[in-house]
Amino acid sequence: MQENDLLLWNLIILGYVSNELLDLAVETFGRMSMEGCQPDIVTLNTIHAYISRSNSWDGVTSIRNALIYMYSKCGCIGNALSVFSHVAYKDIVSWNTIIGGLGMHGLGQAALHLLEKMSHSGIQPNALTFTSVLSACSHSGLVDEGLDIFHRMVEEFVLNPRMEYFTCVVDLLTRGGRLEDAIDFIQKMCVKPNKHIWGSILAAALSLQKVSIGVLASENLVELEPENPGDYVTLSNLYTKAGRISDALAVRKLMETKGLVKGSGCSWVVEGN
Repeated sequence: MQENDLLLWNLIILGYVSNELLDLAVETFGRMSMEGCQPDIVTLNTIHAYISRSNSWDGVTSIRNALIYMYSKCGCIGNALSVFSHVAYKDIVSWNTIIGGLGMHGLGQAALHLLEKMSHSGIQPNALTFTSVLSACSHSGLVDEGLDIFHRMVEEFVLNPRMEYFTCVVDLLTRGGRLEDAIDFIQKMCVKPNKHIWGSILAAALSLQKVSIGVLASENLVELEPENPGDYVTLSNLYTKAGRISDALAVRKLMETKGLVKGSGCSWVVEGN
């Protein structure tokens, strides 16, 4: 049914475009997502092709921004860049959308390059810009570059650090295998780390076999999510791996007291040595 719905939307849009009724085509394009039907590459190409030929729509930045976002989401980053390059009046949404798209595809260097162009164009980066750039650096392995961006954000652009920035930096460091630096960063944060931050630490610690750091992260997760049985199981397994058998048994006892043990549903085995 969804494929039929999408085909119908595309045919309606194509009909409007073929009859040069772009107002209605664009309105229909906007309604698709609102009604739960995501545009596909056919939809985007239909709208894009007509806009490219129509001088009357050169100045409608919001439509081009929507195309940039949807092309990025569909995996067509080249098309997104093409649309961006033809936006006559690039606003903050234009820049943030293309930078976010580049980050989504692991193109960190390109995202950094556009951040510089954005600054030189007179558009002031905002919170979303920096979150997107930090995420792009994280997914591209650009650890030092990401840290430089974080410090520039605080010192040059005088933006108050928010939890999403801290989360991005911790993710940046853990993806780069710099667990000790991540712990040091967390200890200097002006806010209490949330479950997402400790979750990043735990995932990296398990991957890198850093048992002591894994224990630290798991202990904090248990404190933050006292009703999540998975956190207790992970902590008990890590205690066992660290040779802290009595602590592992104490966690098991605590789970039983809280009613979090569900028979064979919990595994207490740690794989690997």
